[in-house]
Amino acid sequence: MNTNIVPITRARNSLGNLARKVRGSQYIVLTKGGNPQAALVDVAYLKHLEEEVKKIYGKTFIDPKLLPQTRNFSQKEINEWQKEDRL
Repeated sequence: MNTNIVPITRARNSLGNLARKVRGSQYIVLTKGGNPQAALVDVAYLKHLEEEVKKIYGKTFIDPKLLPQTRNFSQKEINEWQKEDRL
């Protein structure tokens, strides 16, 4: 993956050229004051990412009827599981 970082002030004058540079998984991060603010992404790649997210949500979706049977886990429980995963 090739990522370019461009300040928004510089991108304003060359937006068309920058848009032509984004292909596939290559994208350009636009910054303001050195902080990431937005990204220029190939539309086909964006659609691919959206489809992948849908697949993930489909696998992790919790039926609203089951929500009363769920609970929040404590940080201690989470830490214990992470410790077990490292073993």
